[in-house]
Amino acid sequence: MPIRPLEHETMPEAFYKYMTYSTADIVLKNQTLRWSTPATLNDPYDIQFDLGINFDREKVLHHALEKLWKAYTGELIGHPNSQMSSAISLMRPMLLGISKEKFTQNMEKGIKQTFSIFDENAKKLHEITRAHLSTSKILCLTDSPINQLMWAYYADSNKGVALRFQDEPEKNSPYQLAKKMSYMPDIPRLFEDDELSDFLAGLVIFDSAIRINKLVYTKSDAWAHENEWRIFAGDGRDKFAPYEDKAFGARELTGAIFGCRMPQDQKKELSITIKNLYPHVEILQATPANHSFQLELSPFKEV
Repeated sequence: MPIRPLEHETMPEAFYKYMTYSTADIVLKNQTLRWSTPATLNDPYDIQFDLGINFDREKVLHHALEKLWKAYTGELIGHPNSQMSSAISLMRPMLLGISKEKFTQNMEKGIKQTFSIFDENAKKLHEITRAHLSTSKILCLTDSPINQLMWAYYADSNKGVALRFQDEPEKNSPYQLAKKMSYMPDIPRLFEDDELSDFLAGLVIFDSAIRINKLVYTKSDAWAHENEWRIFAGDGRDKFAPYEDKAFGARELTGAIFGCRMPQDQKKELSITIKNLYPHVEILQATPANHSFQLELSPFKEV
């Protein structure tokens, strides 16, 4: 079942899937879209990179000790489900009158041990996470039908099709669960410095969903031109399948855009298929604009 993203995004009115003519013919006749696993995607880093643990240890140590002292004195409130917060509550009656210097000396040893545990277990953690996410099923979409690079890369150099999908009213359409990708120059970190010091001080707990979101919805900024929106479905219906072709609602398909270099015979064939199977669908034609480096859309007219 698709997992709802944690962060709110302003949703586009429609999503687009670029494809070749032959793929569009299969998609339309079978009424299915392919949900992919990381190994089948064209980016080798997609959902298969390791979150960085290159935090500033001295800064984190200093801030964690300050926050621990404030949690001990009651100036800060620990998270109710944090083991560290529970430990401080248990220790408080036994440490009455302890100086800040003595308190931080004792806590410093434990934090440095935690750093060592991070170092010892990082490789194992990364291996487990990669293996867990390697079976993920995702649907990749974009929010524009006139993205020239998408037409070039995914729609057979403008000889293919872009299909338009929208939520079907009062139906359980998956598109409402799409999340916009984040494009970054560097691999994100497991913890930001402030977040890690909060965790070590017992102010927050480890939220695995945040880390999963970073892995699933982050790509190198080299891919920013795709302007991707992604739907993450966990392991899907068949965990170990390399992909799944899942049915979409006929009314979810609301438009089909033919590429500006698509052969006339293929336009005719697809338009017949669309009119027979999806009579409500708007068929459009992409053409190069005369006075700008842009694509324009107009109603498709058979020659």
